[in-house]
Amino acid sequence: MTSPPTRPTVTVIIPTYNREAYLRASIASVLGQTFSDLELLVVDDGSTDDTPGLVRSIDDRRVRYLPQEHRGVSAALNAGMRSAAGRYVARLDSDDTWLPHALATLVSVLDSQPNVGVVYGKGQAMDRDGAPLPHTQGLPPRFPDDSLRSLAYDDCTCNVALLARRECLERAGGYDETLTANEDWDMWLRVARHDSFAFVDEVLALIRWHDGNLTGPASPLFAAVLDTRTAPLDKLFAAPDLPASLRAMRALAYTNVYLFRGQRWMQQRRWDRARREFGRAWRGSEERVRTLLRIFWLGFLAPALRPYRMGRYAIDAIAHARRRWARGVPE
Repeated sequence: MTSPPTRPTVTVIIPTYNREAYLRASIASVLGQTFSDLELLVVDDGSTDDTPGLVRSIDDRRVRYLPQEHRGVSAALNAGMRSAAGRYVARLDSDDTWLPHALATLVSVLDSQPNVGVVYGKGQAMDRDGAPLPHTQGLPPRFPDDSLRSLAYDDCTCNVALLARRECLERAGGYDETLTANEDWDMWLRVARHDSFAFVDEVLALIRWHDGNLTGPASPLFAAVLDTRTAPLDKLFAAPDLPASLRAMRALAYTNVYLFRGQRWMQQRRWDRARREFGRAWRGSEERVRTLLRIFWLGFLAPALRPYRMGRYAIDAIAHARRRWARGVPE
């Protein structure tokens, strides 16, 4: 009599759409993890390249191929969730890769801290050919004892260096299929209503920057992605049962989005759009002097320093000092 197959500890979901050029490296980085008790669901969102042949050529019983009509990344993630068997769930985008110890690091946190629902680390940017870039994604929580307020302040996570308990995701509901982007921030805000997040200060993923990025400046959806950045906050602050401490930071949360959008438009030399967003940030802020200083830093001083190595060190040091100060940690 054959014993029933055991459930994997981790389900990894890779949503993909016409990423044949990068997908094999993403899959290899999952299958090459030092933590091997996993299943990999490659959800093909209607690709027209040879993604089906590529995935089916991989001889590993842990890989499952789930094709669907082209409906967007949120629909692909929801399809993966419906098929997930693991008690922990991770997402990896099909143009990104994991470092070999990523899952082992994240699993150890959830295994040892039953009160934590989600754990995340950092992602390091790389160019289309895999050469490292200085940018990193993933920050410690702004308010260490309040995951929801930290996520409302800004999306501090790195969604491709993150592991969640499956029941946390199911309790929050599926990904919002009406969102073109920012679907991960929307999900984490809903998860944080009930579950806590932990941060690992370590690079676990490599994030590929290339012309085909949905959120990149070359994307035809670049403006739409920025314009809908407030959608997760709109949904959050529409809830009638928010704690008073969270509702009190509503203006600050929106100010941070406007500053982010202004900075991105500055990088594209779209001075009209940048000026509009910085104006929104200043008018909506409850601390206008501080916001004006942040506009000067984000829009002018930091961009002037960033091309130089010592300038990047200074930017990182200032950002680190600001985060420590905000959390009440002495310098």
